[in-house]
Amino acid sequence: MSPTSTKRVRLTAEQRREQIVEAATALVARKGFNGLALQEVADAVGITQAGLLHYIGTKDGLLTLLLSDRYDRQGTPQDFLDSGDPAATHPEGMSLPTYLRYLVAYNEARPALMGLYMTLGAECANDPDHPAYTHFIDRPDAVWDYYSQFTWRLPPEVEAAGGWAGMRPLVELALQAMDGAQTRFFRRPTVSLAGLWARWEAVLFPSPVWDGYR
Repeated sequence: MSPTSTKRVRLTAEQRREQIVEAATALVARKGFNGLALQEVADAVGITQAGLLHYIGTKDGLLTLLLSDRYDRQGTPQDFLDSGDPAATHPEGMSLPTYLRYLVAYNEARPALMGLYMTLGAECANDPDHPAYTHFIDRPDAVWDYYSQFTWRLPPEVEAAGGWAGMRPLVELALQAMDGAQTRFFRRPTVSLAGLWARWEAVLFPSPVWDGYR
């Protein structure tokens, strides 16, 4: 009786890139980008290093996939809008507190993606030669510019004080608080990221000003 052969499934280029990104995300989160060998990624997805380079071009090309094509394209305000959540589709604009809550839930469900962001941010903070250095240095401006493409529903007191144009300090403070909460998430004892954020939200978007705008 001849042994049963396993038919090898041929992946599309898009499926293979997705597989590469998934494997590399976990590896970079654990080891950093500088300490990553491309052979490790190739081994994780079951292809040769030459095969890996066919999809990513260079090691820096892999970083572009991880940041520009993965981290910065998921959990975005556009994703929130597309979700159909009533707080996203309100005729007067999206709710910023609800979007940030949505982002926290998105990140909590994907710890490897959080680990990727945190590891890269720490790795390149004092290394101008790191390929992700400019990405992280310019990130506050890039995030603000992107968020400003959307219409946000704001309380009358905020509108009277300058509206969205005056919201940048609060938006940056909220995202910095989120970074801190994500750091705590990976420590012991285990905590709920959503629970931590609920405490931050009460401070950043206090009652009664933000009541009805969450």
